[in-house]
Amino acid sequence: MDRELAEKTSLLTLKIGAAMDNNLALIKDGCSEQEFKNYQQATGKVMGELLTSFMNPIYEQHPSLKPKEMGGEYEVDPKIYK
Repeated sequence: MDRELAEKTSLLTLKIGAAMDNNLALIKDGCSEQEFKNYQQATGKVMGELLTSFMNPIYEQHPSLKPKEMGGEYEVDPKIYK
């Protein structure tokens, strides 16, 4: 994958992860403890799959795209998380 496409894909997966994490915070008080736990586990599985199937291969091929938050050097604009 070329760098430009890899960067777009990386940013998309970061947005998806942030949106899912933000959604967990929103629903925490709106459902039962068990429902929240189930949703939290499912979210973790999806986010883990994003990391292993999308992000890690990109960062192996393009290490300069690995975000600082993950130990890399890439500075992610915080606006993408909103």
